[in-house]
Amino acid sequence: MEKVVVVLADTDEKYLMPLELKFIEEFKDNADMNVITDRDYFNTYFSVPREIDILIINENLYTEDIKRHNIASLFILTESNDVSNEGEPFSNLIYKYTSVKEIFRRVINASTKDVLSTMGNKEKTQVIMVYSPCGGVGKSTVSLGICAALAGFHKRVLYVNTETIQSYNYMLGNKEYCPGEFEKLLASKKENIVDCLKGAVGFEKFDYILPFKYSASSLNINTKEFKHLVEAVKQAEMYDYIVLDSSSDFTLEKTMMMSFSDKVVIITAQDRVSCLKLEYFLNNIDCSDKNKFIFICNKYLPDRENWLIKGNLVGRCLVSEYIDEFGSDPDSVNVEYLSTNKQLQKLAYTFI
Repeated sequence: MEKVVVVLADTDEKYLMPLELKFIEEFKDNADMNVITDRDYFNTYFSVPREIDILIINENLYTEDIKRHNIASLFILTESNDVSNEGEPFSNLIYKYTSVKEIFRRVINASTKDVLSTMGNKEKTQVIMVYSPCGGVGKSTVSLGICAALAGFHKRVLYVNTETIQSYNYMLGNKEYCPGEFEKLLASKKENIVDCLKGAVGFEKFDYILPFKYSASSLNINTKEFKHLVEAVKQAEMYDYIVLDSSSDFTLEKTMMMSFSDKVVIITAQDRVSCLKLEYFLNNIDCSDKNKFIFICNKYLPDRENWLIKGNLVGRCLVSEYIDEFGSDPDSVNVEYLSTNKQLQKLAYTFI
């Protein structure tokens, strides 16, 4: 396989060293690395036509003449932290002092499929569906926590919320809503929906489809439309993981989505009512594949009675992780907080 040509250009040699090491770590022997720290050599290097897959260049070195070269993916490092399109996954302008992990993630997200295919040990996109037969157990919180933890392991993650009323952005810094134009394209199951993602994707440690301002059902967007979107994104191999936050209703379309998913995380709580609902759910679907179906108890309180280890549920579901109750202050629970939770990190690591 032909190697990826990567050029890093900045006069600060110490700055480029960790970035170079990150590319070497991820691409292994599949990249032809060129690090340029001398301005004279920079001018000599670009004095002849160049074919480059990824160019990361300091704004002080960049000129319009660079565009004369055949560059598949161009990224400009700026020392101004007031980047107007910061958080936009398709932007080519990056704040220089962003973390190495985040710069690499931004570069890979915006690079071509051919470039990504050369990364060492790259696996196909996995779909992780998160479902709960009972409400109020923190399903969306766990879903977002899985996304944040996977991103912390340097994985490219897309979060897709499929609930009718989407209010998860209270845990995000960005309060924008999905553009109406994209909602129409999704409702019509547009064939090349992946090409229309720009503007419909937000970023907060991981990428996510922006929430709908109005109910999904009023927009004629249901499980089939979400499945169409997830299938298209998975086929495009833009992400390592797609985390699908599913509503609690149990329908034929929902079971089809479970069959399509690589992993299904079932969220429950330890109280009697939640366990009864989980029992009814297990009466209607075969969850015996322990590699696919993963049971999680959320909001766990060790001093409370645990109905998961008594009655008819004993032997029917093995709880992989008990996630403790976060606390009494809901405002303190955000993506940043979730990304540091050890239990969520442990759960996310099981998918890698």
